[in-house]
Amino acid sequence: MSLMSEIQALRAEIDARAHTAQHERAASGPAAPSGAEGTDTQAGLESFVKTVDETLAEFSEDIGKYPQLAALAALGVGLAVGVVIGRQLR
Repeated sequence: MSLMSEIQALRAEIDARAHTAQHERAASGPAAPSGAEGTDTQAGLESFVKTVDETLAEFSEDIGKYPQLAALAALGVGLAVGVVIGRQLR
């Protein structure tokens, strides 16, 4: 699996989770988040970071060969994590 297809798969997973979470929030109304939801959010974020770590480990040889690819991967991961965290804090 190429790096581009891995990124697209992660993006699709993030979008699907965000879409599901948005529908759940809309259905539940403006209620305050409970402790269980905060734990679920934390577990989801940890799962996301673990997936990113595994993907980067898989492509570590290529990233080591091409420093520009390493910079792009770091930028992409940072943006993805920022989007996920930003959506969780809304």
